[in-house]
Amino acid sequence: MKKIILCLVLLLGGLFFSRAKAQDANLTVSLAALQSIKLNTATININFLTEADYANGKSSGVIADQIEVFSTGLFTVSVTASGPLSAGDSKNDIPLSALTLTPTLGSSFSTMTQQLYNTIAGTLYKDVPKALIKTSSGTFNAKFSVNYGILPGVGSVNLLNRPVGDYTTTLTYTISPD
Repeated sequence: MKKIILCLVLLLGGLFFSRAKAQDANLTVSLAALQSIKLNTATININFLTEADYANGKSSGVIADQIEVFSTGLFTVSVTASGPLSAGDSKNDIPLSALTLTPTLGSSFSTMTQQLYNTIAGTLYKDVPKALIKTSSGTFNAKFSVNYGILPGVGSVNLLNRPVGDYTTTLTYTISPD
């Protein structure tokens, strides 16, 4: 009897397992091209207060992690100015050619390889984007520092014979795919 029950259990178990079927599922991961740029510091000041400042030029000092970038692919960060440095009277404007912008990799957690940093010195023009940073890889959290300056010589000569005051322009940073 025990043998008959055991045989029935094995027979019924075999029938149950023989009816099992496999099913497939298709998994799709969709990637979108995304890019964003964020300025962590939006106000930059360079104060010319001494004879040495005018004679030797002056910079803002490195503004650490000023630009933060996310990009799923290769990218270029460009900068353009809204116009010359102005205090309101166009005949006293300081030309953009007096400015120098120097980028470096900041305290980024992302590994950035083969990036190219372009120091922009005397070549920033109104409404004409200039490549500041070019990379050969995407990143999820790259931070870039920038030093703004007015170099001695031609740069600081542009400051002479101008009324005392604050001269401003708007710098616009853009990110674009490569």
